[in-house]
Amino acid sequence: MHFEDMECRWKKPWVTLMGATVLMMIQIFGSSSGCFPEEKISLLEFKNSYSDDSLLPSWVDDPNSNNCCEWDRVTCDPSSNHVTDLSLHGLYRNGSMPNHYGVFDCYGSPSLNSSLFLPFKELRTLNLSFNCFGDFIWNPDNRSTSTLETLETFDLSHNNLNEGVLEFLFGLTSLKNLILAANNFVGLFPSKGICRLKQLEVLDLGGNDFEGTLDICLSNMSSLRTLDFSDNSLSGKISTSLIASLVSLEHLSLYGNKFEGVFSLNILANLTKLKVLQLGDMDSRTFQVQTEHPAWNASFQLEQLNLFSCKINSPTYRTPSFLSSQNRLKFLDLSKNNLVGEFPNWMLVNYTKLKALYLNGNFFTGNIKLPRDPILHGMDQLHVLDISSNHIQGKLPSNIGFFFPNLQYLDVSSNMFDGHIPASIGEMSNLTVLNLGNNNISGSIPENIVIGCTSLLHLFIEANQLNGTLLSCIAKPGLYTLSASRNNFEGSIVTQDKCQHDFIFLDLSQNNFSGALPSCLNMSSAKIIYLYGNRLTGAIPGGLLNSRRLLAIDLSDNNFMGTIPKSIYDSESLTLLFLGNNQLQVELMSWLDLSSNRLTGEIPHQLGDLSRLIALNLSHNRLSGLIPESFHKMRSVEILDLSNNHLSGQIPIQLSELTFLEYFNVSYNNLSGRTPNEKQFTTFDNSSYQGNPYLYGDWDNDNKHIPITPIDDGKNIPITPIDDGKKDATAASYVTVILVFMAIRWINPLHE
Repeated sequence: MHFEDMECRWKKPWVTLMGATVLMMIQIFGSSSGCFPEEKISLLEFKNSYSDDSLLPSWVDDPNSNNCCEWDRVTCDPSSNHVTDLSLHGLYRNGSMPNHYGVFDCYGSPSLNSSLFLPFKELRTLNLSFNCFGDFIWNPDNRSTSTLETLETFDLSHNNLNEGVLEFLFGLTSLKNLILAANNFVGLFPSKGICRLKQLEVLDLGGNDFEGTLDICLSNMSSLRTLDFSDNSLSGKISTSLIASLVSLEHLSLYGNKFEGVFSLNILANLTKLKVLQLGDMDSRTFQVQTEHPAWNASFQLEQLNLFSCKINSPTYRTPSFLSSQNRLKFLDLSKNNLVGEFPNWMLVNYTKLKALYLNGNFFTGNIKLPRDPILHGMDQLHVLDISSNHIQGKLPSNIGFFFPNLQYLDVSSNMFDGHIPASIGEMSNLTVLNLGNNNISGSIPENIVIGCTSLLHLFIEANQLNGTLLSCIAKPGLYTLSASRNNFEGSIVTQDKCQHDFIFLDLSQNNFSGALPSCLNMSSAKIIYLYGNRLTGAIPGGLLNSRRLLAIDLSDNNFMGTIPKSIYDSESLTLLFLGNNQLQVELMSWLDLSSNRLTGEIPHQLGDLSRLIALNLSHNRLSGLIPESFHKMRSVEILDLSNNHLSGQIPIQLSELTFLEYFNVSYNNLSGRTPNEKQFTTFDNSSYQGNPYLYGDWDNDNKHIPITPIDDGKNIPITPIDDGKKDATAASYVTVILVFMAIRWINPLHE
């Protein structure tokens, strides 16, 4: 063998080794640019589509830092440097934030351009949820060039997307998790796009408006673990063969649809992995759940079960027997099913992992029985217990607070409980809502509850036989709701040393409260205040009415004296006011100006009872109907302006009795007929009536009396509200002021 041959043979493996080493170094330390330019460009274009530059602050086109793999919400493969995961959820495009119900205000929401994600060759996870996207834009011609064949998880939930995204799914055959919940999808169930995705493990289309029936093609998805079609408009019968074939199913949510017929749980017998089952709240008269016939054995252990309003086991309404073996339950809702029989106390013993139990709206009878030893048998994980609206009798267990130490919501209302309120409820330091209303409970409120329930926000104890005082409850800091009507409480409501209260809703009506309210009383957050049907005396404190959010207040059937606080007239939100059956006096007004608002409806005839009024201005509103004849009783009025409204009919001839009237204007309405031509009305010229083409009357030679021809100057200006920048309230608040005076009329008519 020649030396040259030996050298070549020695060089070849060395070169190969060197090449492999170089490739390994590139894979370990990455390419020189840090990430692929086309992927970086796409990410920057995505950021630039936002109007808020403060979003994604780490995404910058900096020559000194080109590695987009280091950016927030971006994950790359350490070997290839390709982007593999994009967690772009919750960016709140254009500053949109969800409301109380988790729904976004997506008015004018922007589009989502799918082409921005085509350069990502190894993308496995794309999360774009909670971003308020609008239309989904894609070019079908680009389907063949799409590099999203590796995509496994695609989350577009909680946006405002249309059906365009459904066709885009055709090429995503590697998808395992597809989440399109809470969008704007309508129309038939999209079986054409969905059924091609045979590798799906999670399919969530809940919270849309899909119609039609469940497509049997779903039975081919043998790997499906989660199937969620809740809160849509699907109808027909639930295919038993379809559900029975999904043997890998762990989560099945079909509640909130329009399914019909009987759904027998025996078809779930072989779904050994099932953990979540939600079938309740169907918008259908015929849907019902059968658990007893035919007999079957559950091979699964549920963690969540929702059978809300399912007509369970009609017509016997027997509690499902299979539940006795479900000892892993964390959430159970059997509410509003008309279930009968003894209250299932065994649930409070067997379900040691339970966090929420809803048994309200049934016909359970008997007593609540808890084990004596809460340490051995207590349910320290239970946060919600609702057994309201049943026929349960007897006393509440004295150890209830020790048995449920971490309860946050307790509702036993509308039953037949009697006896006293257990003092042990004061051990529930996390309790925020306590509802004992509509029972036969007697005695006083235990001081332990006031002191121990440090998190309590809402207390409902109405319609019982409770007595004593409520001073400590009313003075409890942070209590927003107190409903204690129809009891036998007595004494003072508040004391001089506790004037500031946080109540949003306060109902102490129909009790025996007495005494005066302190002048310092202030409920600046209140929306509803009901104190009627007591024996309260003294003046009404002005601070009781100064809440800018006050909607309704009822102080009727008491012994209040003095004048009505002026703060009533300044309210911007008050819609209901009841002050009847007291000893109040109305403070006389001389001037009432409600012009240039958005007042609607008819003018209340009770305004005519303001006999000392000198000026009334209701112009530039949206008032309709007739001019009240009762206005003739405003004998002192000098100015009456009803112009620029939608008033119709004739000008009442009785207004001629207003002998002090110096200014009268009804122009730009829809009035008709002859105008008054007596007394003061002979002094008004054409400007008082213009814009009413169907009015007519008689003029004298000096053109100072009523016109003899129809009054139409050719300038019948459309009636539009005038905003002078002085008022900024809702339409309801403007109607309020008139309702106030309607109430005043029934309180104490003015002496003429």
